[in-house]
Amino acid sequence: MRLCHAVALSILFLAPSAAIADDVGPAQAEALQQQLQDWLAGLLAPSVKLPKLPWQVKADHDHYVVTWPMPGLTTPSGVPAVTANLRPLDGNRWSIDSIASPASGSFSVTLPQAEAPVRTQFDIRHQDAHGVIDPAFNSRSQLHSELSDVTLKSEGAKQLQEQRFDRHRMDASLTPAKGGRLDLLIDSTTDGWNSASQVKGSNPIAVGIQSLHVVAQVNGVNRDRFASLLTATSGVIGAWPPDLPKQGEKPDLPPELRGQMRLVIDSLQDLLSSVALQETLDGVEVEMAGVGGMSIKRFVLGMGGEAPDGRLHAWIDLALDELASPSLPPKVAAYLPRHIEIRPSLSGVVMADLHKLALDATEDGTANDRFAGDLDAIFAHGGFQLGLETLSFDLGAAKIDGNGEVTVVSPDAWHGTAHVVATGFDDLTTQARSTPELQSALPALIMLRGLAKQDGNRLVWDIVSDGPKTTVNGLDLSQLAGSDKPKAKSPAVQKPGQKPSR
Repeated sequence: MRLCHAVALSILFLAPSAAIADDVGPAQAEALQQQLQDWLAGLLAPSVKLPKLPWQVKADHDHYVVTWPMPGLTTPSGVPAVTANLRPLDGNRWSIDSIASPASGSFSVTLPQAEAPVRTQFDIRHQDAHGVIDPAFNSRSQLHSELSDVTLKSEGAKQLQEQRFDRHRMDASLTPAKGGRLDLLIDSTTDGWNSASQVKGSNPIAVGIQSLHVVAQVNGVNRDRFASLLTATSGVIGAWPPDLPKQGEKPDLPPELRGQMRLVIDSLQDLLSSVALQETLDGVEVEMAGVGGMSIKRFVLGMGGEAPDGRLHAWIDLALDELASPSLPPKVAAYLPRHIEIRPSLSGVVMADLHKLALDATEDGTANDRFAGDLDAIFAHGGFQLGLETLSFDLGAAKIDGNGEVTVVSPDAWHGTAHVVATGFDDLTTQARSTPELQSALPALIMLRGLAKQDGNRLVWDIVSDGPKTTVNGLDLSQLAGSDKPKAKSPAVQKPGQKPSR
């Protein structure tokens, strides 16, 4: 049901405004519907033949009632549709007094390679959605939505699933930014989410989450580029053949489809300034019948990207607190990490080089030569960096922290450094000697201890890697093997202006 709200609001965010009137009638309602039709036709045409709009706009005294039919949905009331009351405000803004989905119903979805459709029944005990929209983007638009006591039951040929959540709240805003751009912020929380499922022939699985919090932020959205992206995407859908032929193992894309894909790639240029997403799950419990279960007090997954100077900086955030499993033996469960935090990143890639690489991928014929040149271009600006901005975890008595970065200057040459610090490492090694379940890890612990440098109560590993050569605290790791074979020659570091070797 949240999808219905999002689809309806995405149109309302972009729809043209209508004149304000103290009392609206059929003529004004018809004019508003035609404005919406003309806007979509102008946005998507000529690549898509737009049928008559699925929704209906009717006048009701001082406001409009928009009805969006939902084909394939069956409801007890016999009216499968999303409705919204729109009221014109000053400044060409609109008030959305309410958006309502059917309170209960069912629908079927046929999944790829499925033997039979999956039938889903839903029930919504309470719902409320309202907001203010400025189609001209001169002021802030916002939406608030709530759903309570929601149940979904799905049944297919091989799977049964039942989901329920106590409450879902979502706030979204679209704010004007510099240069006619827009900033989008979505903040949502779901409380009391529970799921029970079983795939035919396997054990049932139950999942419970006390709270799920999601924050998504997209800054600097280019409205013209976004409209071009919609147009190009619809063109790709229209040009995609029912049966895509292949040349060997690779798909043979028709020229029209290649052209539309290039338009999609072009529209992605300067589409936005930055994007970030973070999901936080509190009180996670998973149980598989006959196998066991686990719990996590908090789990965080985030990702984002930006390119303020034309160079990409992208990252992933992963954090976990208090992993536990009553199904494991107590001596083993004691070594499950209480905290994990890791943040890998990629930076330094010139966006124009990625754009060229993507365009060449849509060209017909053999692209090996073009790709070789594209890869050379990526390395021609000093290479790119793979970073580990944060690394932190514990293992029994030991706590490990570190960070590092590798600069890749060609496909076979790089320079990297890392700094890792551990406390309690000797206590962990001592425990491993007396714990049968951990003795298989003892050789690795002893080797790491031998490479470490003592710094007070800490152990330190300073790692340097140049090409295939890697040292830890100044010790060349190739010497540990005791091999008489000739050492691999380390590639020369690329000089400024020098073409990378291949």
